[in-house]
Parts: sequence; structure tokens; C-alpha cells
Amino acid sequence: MLKNLEIYKTLTILCVEDEESVRLMYKEMFSIIFKDVYLAEDGLDGYEQFKKEQIDIVLTDQSMPRMSGLEMSKKIREDDGTVPIIMVTALENLEMLREAIEVRVTSFIKKPLSAKSIFSTLEFVAKSVVAERLLIKEQSRQIAYSAYQEKLTYEKETTIIKNDFLQKSLVGNFLCEFLFKPRDILSGDSYSLRKLSVTHSLAFIVDGMGKGISASVTAMMCCAYVNHLVDTNQTQSLTYIIERLVSFIGSNLLEEEVVSATFILFDHKEHVMEYAMFSMPAMLYTTKECEDVGRLKSNNPPLASYTKRINSTKIETNSIEKLLFFSDGLNENSLKDGSGIYGSRLMEDFKQAKNLQELEKKRLESIATQEDDVTYIFLSKSRE
Repeated sequence: MLKNLEIYKTLTILCVEDEESVRLMYKEMFSIIFKDVYLAEDGLDGYEQFKKEQIDIVLTDQSMPRMSGLEMSKKIREDDGTVPIIMVTALENLEMLREAIEVRVTSFIKKPLSAKSIFSTLEFVAKSVVAERLLIKEQSRQIAYSAYQEKLTYEKETTIIKNDFLQKSLVGNFLCEFLFKPRDILSGDSYSLRKLSVTHSLAFIVDGMGKGISASVTAMMCCAYVNHLVDTNQTQSLTYIIERLVSFIGSNLLEEEVVSATFILFDHKEHVMEYAMFSMPAMLYTTKECEDVGRLKSNNPPLASYTKRINSTKIETNSIEKLLFFSDGLNENSLKDGSGIYGSRLMEDFKQAKNLQELEKKRLESIATQEDDVTYIFLSKSRE
């Protein structure tokens, strides 16, 4: 007799047998063990019941009219590759046994039947079903928990990001558009767009070098601290903001860890922007005087715990028509045709694009899949 009957009370069994007396014996034996016992008089009837009901174990005779146990097993395997199938047979036909094994019949019970052979086989099979159910349940629980944690992580990332220009998208006399598109939930990128005063605004993009949690945590820490400086009015100058950030993150970086970042301080009254770029891709811009795309290269090595000197550059913005600054996920993505990276087309696409939507459309047409986090900010001269 089976042990731990309460376990098997959660299972159902389909018994396929052409002899009525044997079917009745199955019904009497199994009703006290299984949750539900389904009976079928041949393979055709058995297959129909299998499709209609939720069956956990199939117990079938081999030799039956209309459809044999082997033929039924083949059809069941077309629908379900894992349900255990136990075949009752005389074990004399070697060719049939070979086919049954190919169909992945789980176990065999040799005729003539005995209670001992039936119950020992069922115990083995039922335990495997219960174990698989528990495994699936645990995997589902872990997946659900992981999805919940990923949702919280993404909410935390987007909460740390602050954009003061969501409602009114004008940064000075520039229309400001942005895209933040992590490849995974844990993004190594972060950014902030902050209004410091009526005349000044700050743009910041950070790219935590490396992959996974470490890069994501570093990016979030940098972004959160820059926002803290803005929220507490500690923004005396661009250099001061960066120095304070270096002082804060220096002791929290791993050995040899570095950070790439772009800082831009806009003076809307004087029509000047001051930028400090730390190993970031060159900013792109166009002017009224020249249709060709200009490049503003990084003027600092990556930020690190040992960063001492900070270089910044000021340029006038009156003549600038469009400005694009971004993390390296934008330009380093492989092209769909395998001819190189998107950076080889970015300048031309930026030149032709009137706004972020047009640029993003061109980017997506050029790549097959996104390979890294992508963050970019697109400024275009307002005509208002």
C-alpha cells in the first residue's frame, strides 16, 4: 500500500483498460488514494479523456480494441511530453517495448497484475509527480519574488532620477527631450535635469563602468548625491558640485572602479554652457553657421577616488541649434547589418533628425537588439 496518502490525494489518475472487471478493480483500489480516478475502455476513449481532464498519471493496458495503449501514448506525447505513463503488458513483444521506450513510457507493469507491483510502481511515479510540482511551485515563487524585486529596483532607479523639465520642457531657449532606456532592470546609467534658478540649469548623465549590480549602485549613488546638492542649494559652481561628488563617492568605489559622467551647467542669461566630461562620448551639436555636425570631446579622464584636477570648458550657446549628449550605450551598439557600431551613423542621423523621436526611429531601424543601457538628452533651439 502507498505511504503518505495525503500527498497522493492531490493527484488524478486515468486508467485505460478494455476489461470491465479490471476497470472496476482500479476504481475500488484507487478511489481511496487519488483525488480523482478516471476510467476509459480503450485508447481512443482514454485519449479523449486525457484532453478533457487534468490528468497527473496515466495507467494503461497495451492490447485494446480501436486504439492500443502504445498508440494512445504516442498521441498523448504529442500534447504532453512529461505526464507519467505506466503501461501494463506481458513484456513479450520486444518491438513494442522498443517503441514504448522511444515514446518515453515511464514504467511498465508485467502481467499478470498484482497489488504489490501496481502500488510499488505507482509510488515511484507519484513521488516524481509531487516532486516536480513542488519544484515548479518553488520556481514560480522565486520568479514572482524576482519580478517583485526587479519592479522595486526599477521604481527606486526612476525615483532617484529627477527631471525638473517634465512639465515645461524648455531649458533656457532649448526644447529638452530625453530618453532613459535600461537594457536590464539594473541600469548602469542614470541622469538628472535640474533647474537651479531662473537663469541656471544643470544636466547630468552618469555611466557606472562595468556590469550588473555594482555599476547600477554606483550610478544611483552619484545621481542621488548630485540631486542632494541641488535640493540643498549646494551648487556654487560646476567645479564645486563635482568636487563634492568625488569626495562622497571616493570611499565607496571598489578598487580600480571608475565612473564616466557628463556635467553641463547652463547660464541662460549669458547664453553660455560650461561642461566637464569624464571619459564620455563626444557631445554632438549643429550651429546656424554650419550644417556639419561638431563634436565636443571629453576634457577629463574617468572620475575615480583619486581624482584631484577637474577641467571644465565654457562655450556660447547662441549659435547652437541642436545639442546631443549621451552614454556610450547609444553609439556602441552593433549595427543590424554587422558592418560596425551605431556610432558610425550617429552623426549623420543626428544631423538629419529634427527631434529625439526622429533620432530614436533611425537608431531602432539600424540596430537589431539593444546591447547596453541607453541614455541621451536632445536639445533643440526653441522657435517660440
